[in-house]
Amino acid sequence: MLKRLIAFSIDHSTLVLVLAGLLLIYAGWQLPRVPVDVFPELNAPTVVIMTEAPGLAADEIEQYVTFPIEASVNGIPGVRRVRSGSAISLSIVYVEFDWGQDIYRARQLVAERLDTVREVLPADAHAEMSPITSIAGEIMLLAVSSPDGSVSDLDLRAYAEFDLRNRLLAIPGVSQITVIGGDLPEYQVLASQERLRLHELTLHDLVEAARRSHSTLSAGYLPNVDGLEIPIRQGGRVQSTADIARTLVRYENGYPLTIGDVAEVRLGPALKRGTGADRGRPAVVMSVQKAPGTNTLHITREIDAALDAVDAGLPPGIEINRAVFRQSEFINRSIQNVTHALRDAAIIVAIIIVLFLFNVRTTIITLTALPLSLAFGVLALHWLGLSVNVMTIGGFAIAVGSLVDDAIIDVENVFRRMKQNASLSPDLRQAKATVIYNASNEIRPAMVFATIIIALVFLPLMFLEGIEGRFFRPLGIAFIIAIMASLLVALTVIPAMCKMLLRDQQHASGSEVRDPILVRFLKRLYEPSVRAAIRLKWVVMASAGLATVLCLWLASTFGTSFLPSFNEGTMTIMLMAPPGTSLQASDRLAGHIDRQIMEIEGVRSVTRRTGRAERDEHAEPVSNSEIDVSILPGYDFETVRARVSGVLDQVPGITTSIGQPIEHRLSHILSGTPAAIAINIFGEDLGVLRTIAAQIEGELRSLSGARDVAANREVMIQTLPLNYRSQDMAAYGITAADAAEQVRNAIHGATVAQINDGPRRYDLTVRLVEDERATVRDLKQLTLRGSSGAFVRLDEVADIGPELASNLIMRENAQRKAVVSLNVAAGHNLGHLIEQVRERVDPIVHQHGYHVTYGGQFEAQQSATRTILTFSAIVLIVMLVLLNLAIGSFKVSLLVMVNVPLALIGGILAIYITSDHGAWLNTLALVGIGEPYVPPVISIASLVGFITLFGIAVRNGILLVNHYRNLMVHENATVHDAIIRGSMERLVPILMTALTAALALLPIIIKGNQPGNELLAPLSAVILGGLLTSTFLNLIVVPAGYAALHREHTVPAPESVSTIIQGEQP
Repeated sequence: MLKRLIAFSIDHSTLVLVLAGLLLIYAGWQLPRVPVDVFPELNAPTVVIMTEAPGLAADEIEQYVTFPIEASVNGIPGVRRVRSGSAISLSIVYVEFDWGQDIYRARQLVAERLDTVREVLPADAHAEMSPITSIAGEIMLLAVSSPDGSVSDLDLRAYAEFDLRNRLLAIPGVSQITVIGGDLPEYQVLASQERLRLHELTLHDLVEAARRSHSTLSAGYLPNVDGLEIPIRQGGRVQSTADIARTLVRYENGYPLTIGDVAEVRLGPALKRGTGADRGRPAVVMSVQKAPGTNTLHITREIDAALDAVDAGLPPGIEINRAVFRQSEFINRSIQNVTHALRDAAIIVAIIIVLFLFNVRTTIITLTALPLSLAFGVLALHWLGLSVNVMTIGGFAIAVGSLVDDAIIDVENVFRRMKQNASLSPDLRQAKATVIYNASNEIRPAMVFATIIIALVFLPLMFLEGIEGRFFRPLGIAFIIAIMASLLVALTVIPAMCKMLLRDQQHASGSEVRDPILVRFLKRLYEPSVRAAIRLKWVVMASAGLATVLCLWLASTFGTSFLPSFNEGTMTIMLMAPPGTSLQASDRLAGHIDRQIMEIEGVRSVTRRTGRAERDEHAEPVSNSEIDVSILPGYDFETVRARVSGVLDQVPGITTSIGQPIEHRLSHILSGTPAAIAINIFGEDLGVLRTIAAQIEGELRSLSGARDVAANREVMIQTLPLNYRSQDMAAYGITAADAAEQVRNAIHGATVAQINDGPRRYDLTVRLVEDERATVRDLKQLTLRGSSGAFVRLDEVADIGPELASNLIMRENAQRKAVVSLNVAAGHNLGHLIEQVRERVDPIVHQHGYHVTYGGQFEAQQSATRTILTFSAIVLIVMLVLLNLAIGSFKVSLLVMVNVPLALIGGILAIYITSDHGAWLNTLALVGIGEPYVPPVISIASLVGFITLFGIAVRNGILLVNHYRNLMVHENATVHDAIIRGSMERLVPILMTALTAALALLPIIIKGNQPGNELLAPLSAVILGGLLTSTFLNLIVVPAGYAALHREHTVPAPESVSTIIQGEQP
């Protein structure tokens, strides 16, 4: 079939080229329609259940809210983990499903279970599922502020909450907007106990009156008035504070007593659990989150267009800062950097081809494979529903050199055969089309088989799970699509273009017939080398073996990591004040830090969120702050980070963690913490858990490789329990439920209605004035009324005294847990740090009889490494079996596989040379001179590089061995002559394919710290180093090994690689 395909392409070359041109035009038309994002869709199907239960302590939330919800969702098919956090007034349950589960079906299953449990929750507990958002879904932060202070916090929040938020939520793809900061307006009825007692009223009477002040009931309609149906509209809706104030409470001495007579009515600030700031001044901070599977750049453009329209009518004194955090900036820089690397790689490939072939026509033909393969790749991504992102473009980028390999092999062989044909006598010369057909078929079996081998080595990536699978699987898919497309181009378009563009060599000048000067130089240099290798074959083999062993020993000293750090251009600081710190104190502390960070050179803006926003999925106490620091372009992230750390270190009593927005979210999805490593201690006794966590934190702080060590936020804080005395309560005719409701209404307030003012919706809340609910003394003097009508102070029926209680209770899979989190310090690695952590942590935990697990990046790295190594071993065995079937000799198949350890040498050396500490310093350290040895790091990206490398390296061995056998079988060459001639004839295509594949990666490696290149740089370095060593050693070791395996009298089996393709002889 492949022979007929080549013949058809040559016979109908014009048609083939027209179809190729149409493919390019169609791909160019479709490209703007392909979704663009920063990374592949990383969303683990997670359903978040948030339950607000005002006034309940953390242990009460756990018992009455979290327990029932957890019990209802446990056992749902496909659930892999259930995590929860119980804090004051709030329960958050994370139901995490297996990767690949349909999120909409998952939400349906959770909703069904949630409906069954709502009836057992406390009466004022409101459980709801959060909207679907993406893991990297926080695409923008906006800060709304008043630079001149002319706009009040009430008006700022009202504008952001009701006007701006609703406008942005109308944009398709925006799933959620959380708002924090300013003062959320609400209609308030603020009562004084003294005035209530004066009129023998209770707060309950006022609550009922306020509830009756507003009505949205309809009255129906008149069915037929003069032939018309007329709806009846009731005017019972509140329009202003005056409407509320005029509402009747009761008649007193024949006169109406209104709400305004006994209470203050106003539009005031609601109780809040969070605040915001931007560039050192109060602000309302809005977090815009997108839905999974949507186009970040498109949504950002829509948001910008909406904000442009908003700016035109912005109220005086209000400013919107869009530069706080914009994920689109990272995406644009990343895509731009990888695209530039792709462009530079194509230029390098063109230069290599020109140097080796020194022919404009052959260069044009060969380079045609690039745009055609990439065009087909982009279309295939679109058809598969994948986005264009850093990883898919990265797959194309690392494939660029390989995309022209098949074309190089084909064009070089055609060009060489045409020159040989020109040297024959006229009566023996063949037609140009015949030469092209025979030359293409000659290398077709090896070319197809080698491409299949390269595609095969990417199979381990298809079995990666979790986030690592979501990262690297699209890269593998993009690489395989592009490489298979390049094979199709080599079998169709390249022969057609050879027929159209290549000149008959008998009409060519002498310089065109001769090899280019570079090729002649390399052949003169190589021929004595290969002859020496055959003569000293055992020395060559032994030397290669020794080099492999030494590099494997060197690799055993390396450390491990999960993924390289990203360069997002924005820093996220998690700031934790001592638990129990009030919102006002936390705001002052964090504001002082804000102002100091703003003074650091390289900082563009500083935006802060303290506490928790409404609708936020994180159970943050008011003592915690999240600070986003935007860094000016051109400034080094680590330098700015060091200066920020210096500022934070000067503030006593706080715990901090510095990361980046996407890193922060990745860590959260891996372990539920914003750090790289999470140590989870499981047990039931909260006191023991706290003790263990504190001991571990103290032990790990002394580790040089540990940074940002922090025990979980679960600590004992001061609370004020009300223990009702049943006997005294009965004496006054008060039940526990009545007392609890009256106290709740007085302190927290009772929301009795929602009042509409156009698009704005304000709560109507009744509570005591602030002066009567500010201290413990105020609480004790709170007046209750029993069923007999008698008034009694709260401290007459309840014991009121301070008591310590947990501020936060965390659980995972129905077990309580404590967490100690930490990051890896610069110059250290994840693998070695975990070994040290285990040595210190395990004895502490086990002596208490509790158990510990290690989550976060370490867990993901271990899982990914096991998967890659296991399936890579399987793939190598399959490759060996296929080679044996194709070649017919197990020994020769092993010889081809020698390229794997030869590639390992270069890959290991590349990691060593590119390590942060520097190869020279580490080399001195290995022999005991200078600074201590700092192990280079092998990341998951590096392992993926080795996978890619093995397939490309084995191809070179296949090309050599297959040509040896062709010469011996079909031209009756001796072993010695076949090795010499075959090596010389395959020198150019092997060098060209290897150098294009290797040097095309230089642009990525050189700019490895730029956005978009972080994951690709270590991968590319491994491929580059491995290809350089495997190529040059392959040209020496394989000839020597082949000579060692064959004697002059040995007759090879007649099989060739073509047997595995379609059972034909070449």
